[in-house]
Amino acid sequence: MPIRDRSRRTARKQAEHDLLETLIAAPPTDSERQLAPIVLRSASEQRRHALRGFMLRTWVDSVLFYAERLVIVAALLVFGYWLADGPIRDWLHTQQGPVAPPLAAVAAAPAARLDGAASSARTSPVLLPYTTTGMEQAPPDNEFLSPRQGAVNGPTVLAPQPTRLIIPGIALDSPVKEVFVVDGAWQVADYAAGYLNGTGLPGETGNTVLAGHAGLRGAVFRDLGALAPGDTIFLDAAGLRYHYRVRELKSVWPNQTEVLDPTTTATLTLLTCTNWDTQRLVVVADLLESKPSPRP
Repeated sequence: MPIRDRSRRTARKQAEHDLLETLIAAPPTDSERQLAPIVLRSASEQRRHALRGFMLRTWVDSVLFYAERLVIVAALLVFGYWLADGPIRDWLHTQQGPVAPPLAAVAAAPAARLDGAASSARTSPVLLPYTTTGMEQAPPDNEFLSPRQGAVNGPTVLAPQPTRLIIPGIALDSPVKEVFVVDGAWQVADYAAGYLNGTGLPGETGNTVLAGHAGLRGAVFRDLGALAPGDTIFLDAAGLRYHYRVRELKSVWPNQTEVLDPTTTATLTLLTCTNWDTQRLVVVADLLESKPSPRP
């Protein structure tokens, strides 16, 4: 057995020796080829050389690195503000429980009388609510009653504003707050429908206009687009409930202020934003009748 192993090792060594002699004796395959010189580099220099051109970080990469983090921080701040001022604020509002319709005391009070100079019509706004400009001044602090629509030539009796809006078709029961143009823009009521000061009063010849949010802050008019001609709308004011029937729905541009114009019949117009706030959804309804408001 040892003799056989020794013979195998001898044969292997002889084969290796023969291969080495063959390689030494064989001529090179390409004697004309120039070999590149060998360059010795440090590890850092070799990394820079290997990554040059596509993976090596420069000052541009540093700028993009910090810009990316700045954008992320800004996005988080914007999202946090939206979350606090939107869903969280709406949730806190719902936790407070139902709020009584505003101006109930005014609705029950007798009508006031102002002179024509104090209740004269103001300049019409240039745009529809949400981005309105053009109204020259805000109302006086003591103007808590709404003047009739149109020019006034003499003493005018003022009636209280609407206080409650009910639309059974979309399960809407909302208080109504009077809104004005402040600093050149319409106010939009939070968690309520907003009665546009200076438009017509319920039950009278003229155009009663209400606007409301379609997104956050109560989103009272979120489902306004689900209405259809023939649907019923109720509007309470001064102890009376006015019954309206929807005539049409349409979308207009913010500068189409003709939807706020006075009408020759008792009309109710509801406004909200639509199409990513690029247009206004308009619901027009006609007065059918009025009767005393049911007791709450």
